[in-house]
Amino acid sequence: MKTVILTTFTSNIEAHMLQDLLRNEGIESILQGELTNQVLSALPGIGVQVLVSEDQLDQAKSILKEAFPEHTM
Repeated sequence: MKTVILTTFTSNIEAHMLQDLLRNEGIESILQGELTNQVLSALPGIGVQVLVSEDQLDQAKSILKEAFPEHTM
């Protein structure tokens, strides 16, 4: 399974909210950079990437667009 970046959040809370929404629709996701974000959140460019399986990307984009339209890539 190849994973791809769906979006990046500056907030761990938003990343977890999206992860829960994805899980509710049967889409597994991985949060990358979560601990770094907690420690270095004051630095620009530090964020939490939400990764999903490439074959579920389109469905995940739809969920992202509905829940967080400002984060669509």
